[in-house]
Amino acid sequence: MTRRRWLIAGAVALIAVLALAWVKLAPWPRTGATYLAKQMCSCLFLTGRTEQSCRTDFGDYVNRFTVRIDRTGLPRTAKVTASLAMFRGEAVYEDGYGCRIAR
Repeated sequence: MTRRRWLIAGAVALIAVLALAWVKLAPWPRTGATYLAKQMCSCLFLTGRTEQSCRTDFGDYVNRFTVRIDRTGLPRTAKVTASLAMFRGEAVYEDGYGCRIAR
């Protein structure tokens, strides 16, 4: 085999390994983002704590995520979104039902 064919074969193998790793590992950051969104939603809207107080429950872990809180629908509804790079989780608060995972 020529050097060029070895390089092509190596590149194809590397792409296959990266694709497999992506498929196997992608659910973990998404699960973390969804868990954080749900816990923050419950902490904020069910227990009535402040955002800063809720953040202390997670330690430094929470600082890796971007957390957005949408209170525009209060007192009926609210939404918490947590994201880490391109992975996102979302939880929705509905008055009388509590918080649920939206995605």
